[in-house]
Amino acid sequence: MSNVVAAHNLCCRQYADDTQLYMSGRPRSATDPFRTLSLCVDEVCRWFLENRLLLNPSKTEAVLFGTHIQRCKVPTSGGIDVAGTLVPFCDTVKLLGVTLDSALSMYQQVTEVVCSCNYHIRALRHIRPLRTPDVAKMLAHSIVTSRLDYANALLSGTTSCNLDRLQLAQNSLARVVCQASRSASATELRRKLHWLPIRVDSGSLTSWQSSPTTHDRLARQST
Repeated sequence: MSNVVAAHNLCCRQYADDTQLYMSGRPRSATDPFRTLSLCVDEVCRWFLENRLLLNPSKTEAVLFGTHIQRCKVPTSGGIDVAGTLVPFCDTVKLLGVTLDSALSMYQQVTEVVCSCNYHIRALRHIRPLRTPDVAKMLAHSIVTSRLDYANALLSGTTSCNLDRLQLAQNSLARVVCQASRSASATELRRKLHWLPIRVDSGSLTSWQSSPTTHDRLARQST
């Protein structure tokens, strides 16, 4: 199938039963900027049928990435024809568990991560008195920190608003693990737990566990 897509000068990615087609272009570069994509999809559908497979248009999504000004220059009201079905353009799509919005601001992704983390933090708060500190830290890493860390490289260069929201979630988690009050200093609790802040500096992003020496050094750099 990759040869079929390459014949149209497009790119494709395949994950199990998920096939993704990519194309790039300039706004208003043609009267129908998605004609090449539609022709490619038609040939992909034909290839599927020849190999006793079926493309499901009802599960097909389309998204246009770019700045707001660029996207306004591209006519998207007609959608894309996929196997005789008109697929409208979406504002967001989910790729390998990451929600990508059309502006690539990552705002929706951060919103979903924060909501999921807060849900598990509240659940952990209820059982925290019944668990030892080591078990509490293990649960925190497995159900919350893993969500903060997942695909965090995509957040490099994101807005301070997104990073601040993630930091608030990590601060709440630290207070629950340490059984501290809401007014307790999150910085001191993270140092006690050997956790790095979400935003160490403008060039790196991580919330992984660190050694005390590494944490203190990075904390001095970030102040």
